[in-house]
Amino acid sequence: MNVDLSSLPELPGVYLMKDTYGEVIYVGKALSLRKRVRQYFQSSKNLTPKTRTLVSHIEDLEYIVTDTEVNALVLEANLIKKYRPRYNVRLKDDKRYPYVKVTVNSRYPRIFLTRRRLMDGALYFGPYTNSSAIKKTLDIISQVFRIRRCRQPLNEKKTRPCLDYHIKRCYAPCAGKIDQKEYLENVQEAIKFLKGETSGLVKELEERMQDLASKQEYEAAAQVRDQLEAVKVLSQQQIATSGTDDRDIIAAVKDGDTVYVQIFYVRHGNMVGRADLAMGYTEEIRLPDVISHFMKQYYLDAPIPTEILVQCDIPDHDLITSWFKQRSGREVHIIVPQRGDKKKMLDIALMNAEMTMQANRLKAVAASGSMESLKDLQSLLSLPSLPLYIEGFDISNISGTDAVGSVVVFENGKPSNNKYRQHNIRTVKGIDDFAMIGEVVRRRYSRLKEEKIPYPDLILIDGGPGQLSAAKDSLDELGLDIPIIGLAKRFEHIITTKKGQGEVIVLPHSSPALKLLMHVRDEAHRFAVSSHRRRRSARLTHSILDGISGIGEAKKRSLFTHFGSVEKIGQATMEELCQIEGINKTLAMRILEKFQEHGPWSEADKM
Repeated sequence: MNVDLSSLPELPGVYLMKDTYGEVIYVGKALSLRKRVRQYFQSSKNLTPKTRTLVSHIEDLEYIVTDTEVNALVLEANLIKKYRPRYNVRLKDDKRYPYVKVTVNSRYPRIFLTRRRLMDGALYFGPYTNSSAIKKTLDIISQVFRIRRCRQPLNEKKTRPCLDYHIKRCYAPCAGKIDQKEYLENVQEAIKFLKGETSGLVKELEERMQDLASKQEYEAAAQVRDQLEAVKVLSQQQIATSGTDDRDIIAAVKDGDTVYVQIFYVRHGNMVGRADLAMGYTEEIRLPDVISHFMKQYYLDAPIPTEILVQCDIPDHDLITSWFKQRSGREVHIIVPQRGDKKKMLDIALMNAEMTMQANRLKAVAASGSMESLKDLQSLLSLPSLPLYIEGFDISNISGTDAVGSVVVFENGKPSNNKYRQHNIRTVKGIDDFAMIGEVVRRRYSRLKEEKIPYPDLILIDGGPGQLSAAKDSLDELGLDIPIIGLAKRFEHIITTKKGQGEVIVLPHSSPALKLLMHVRDEAHRFAVSSHRRRRSARLTHSILDGISGIGEAKKRSLFTHFGSVEKIGQATMEELCQIEGINKTLAMRILEKFQEHGPWSEADKM
C-alpha cells in the first residue's frame, strides 16, 4: 500500500480504501484515524476472513478529518451512498412506498416522485405512506417554487418552453428563462420545505385563502384550502412530535448475503404504514452491526421519530442518538423492548420480515430454476434419481401436549399444498421429539407401503442428528431404503446418514439447492405449528364448553368456526355470541359465566 500509516492523524474522520483501479472498496469512520487504520495491517490472525480479503485488495487510502465523531458518522453514511463500496453493508431499494427525489447532483435539479431509492447522489425524502398528500404537496411546490418535474432535455437555446412554464408551474431552465443561481436558490427553499420548515408557507397559504374568500373567489379559496391541508398532512408525517406515541419499529432477519428489514411507522399512537427494505453485505456479519449500518444510511434523509424500537443492542448507540439529536433538535431514544405492547409490535414486525425472507427465497428458487436446484441436490447428495418428489417432516408441541407431526410435499421444487398431511401423536407420552418424529415417519411410510404408493425421492427432517436417526430407524424397521437427510436450523447444515463420506454438508447460503431445502423445512415447520394450534384450541374449546346446558357438538363447532380460537370465544361479548345461530341471551350468559370460572388465559392457552 502506498500510504505511510505513521503519517495518519490521531483525529476523528473517515477513511476510503481503494483497489488497484482506484475504485473505493471500503469506507469507514474512526475516532482516531491512525489507530483504526493500523488495526487492519496488524497480525492477520486477529482479522475476520472478510477483513483479510479486504486488506489483500487495498492499494491506496484516502482520509477526511472531521471535527467530531458524529460528523464522521454522517460523512461515512454519505460516502457509502455515493460510492457503494463492495465491502460495506449497503442499503438496497425499497419499492413499496413513494419517495420525493431531488436531483441535487444535476445542473438544474428536478423534483419528482419515485418508488426506487437509488444510491445515485440525489436527495431523497420519505418513504411516504400517504401518497395522495405528497402528490398534492408536489403540486404546491410546482406552484410556489416552480421547480422542473419533466424530463425535458436542458437546452438553453430552446425558444419554446413547455406548458408548465405557461401555467406558471416551472421557470423553464430548459429554455434559459432563469439563471442557474436564482434557480438553485428556489431548489434550496423547496428542500427546506420538504425537511419540514413549513411555517412560512402555511402562513402564506392561510393569508392567500383569506384574501380570496374576502374577494368572494370561493372556488379559488377552496383550492388553496386543499393545498393547505395537504401541507399539514405532509408536515405531520415528516416531523415527529415530542410525544412518545411517534416511533419507528425496526426488525431484521438474515438470509445468506441479504438482511431483510421491516419498518413499522407509528404516528400519534397509530400504525400508519410499513416498508420492506433490504441490506446487502459480502461476508458473515453480526445482525446488530447490520442494523446499526442500516440506521446510519436510512436516517440520512428519512424523518426521525422520538423513539425507535429495535430487536437487539446496536454498536454506536450513543453516537447514533447524538447524531439524531443534532438532526432533529430533540432527544431520540433507541430501545430494545422486553415486554408489553412494544415487544408485541416488534415481534409482529419480525414475523413480517421473516415472511418477506421466505417469499424471496421462493422467488430465488424460481428465478434460478427449480430444475437446476434439483440437479444440484442430486449431485450434492449422490441421489440415485432427480428429487422431483420431496417430503418434509416436523413436530410441534408444548410440554408434550397436543403434539402434532406435519408432512409437506414438494413436487418439481414447488409446494403441493393439497398433499400436506397432519398426524396427531398417539404413542409418545411427555416431551420426546425423537420418538415423535419416529412415530410420524413410521406411520406415514407403513401406509404408503401397504397401499403400494410410490415413495418420495428424498425425505427432509427438520432437526439434527437425533431427529434424523429416529426417522432412519423407523425406515429400517419397515425395510425401506429412501434417501433421508436432516437440516439443522441453527447453522443450516445438512445432516446425512452416510458413514465415511462426511455426515455434515455445509453449503453457502446463496446456494439454490440449500434455499430449496430451507423452503421445504420452513414450510414443514409452519404447517406443524398451525396444526398444533388448531388442535389445542379445539380441545380447550370443547373441554370448557362441556357441561353447559344447551351446548352440543353442533354449537361447539359453530363457535369454534366463527371465532377461530378458544381465547377469542372467551373474549366475546354477549352480542357477538348471540350472532351464532341457535345461541340466545340466556345461553350466551351461561357461556360467559363458564369462561369467567376458567380465569385468565396462559400464553400456551392463547396459541
